[in-house]
Amino acid sequence: MSTSSNAVARMWRTVLPRRGSVARASDRFQAGLLVSVVLLALAALPVAASIGSETYVRQQGESAQQLGERTRVTATLLADGPAITVNSRAGVVGTGAPTDAAWTLPDGARHVGKVIADRGTLKGETLTVWVDRSGDPVDPPLSGAGVVIDAVVIGLGLWLAALALLAACYRLTVFSLDRFRLARWQQEWLQEQDRKTHS
Repeated sequence: MSTSSNAVARMWRTVLPRRGSVARASDRFQAGLLVSVVLLALAALPVAASIGSETYVRQQGESAQQLGERTRVTATLLADGPAITVNSRAGVVGTGAPTDAAWTLPDGARHVGKVIADRGTLKGETLTVWVDRSGDPVDPPLSGAGVVIDAVVIGLGLWLAALALLAACYRLTVFSLDRFRLARWQQEWLQEQDRKTHS
């Protein structure tokens, strides 16, 4: 029989002791608590999966809406992007910055505004940007992969958080039980020593 099977069998015998068992009440309480923690952890899994599924459905709708309202266009820079900055410790540093650019919408209307250009880009270079129905730059829509990743991360994150909370509660309870058992053992030992002294 494997070690894990032995541990499960020992825990089960502690929860439901046989006649003549030496298991203390605190031992049975600890074993019962462990069974409860395992059951709660298993019960938390479908709850977390359900929340992850709801997140997926909601964000999928948002993604479809954003894809319907946003359009990808090619913008041409009307000025140089931010200069490249070099730091002796980190090398090239800094991110993009708003830069003047022009783009044409699908209906032929020309727009001029600010887009985020990478450092070192030059006037006349092109880049792809997302715009709303008014032609103003917006963030890219949620992608299908992003929706799936968000749903998995939220569902798994919630389940792992529940496991961590259950494990912390179990360990704290076991710590308290161990202190109680040690104090009880010391009290019994002192009583036994006192009995031997007076006998």
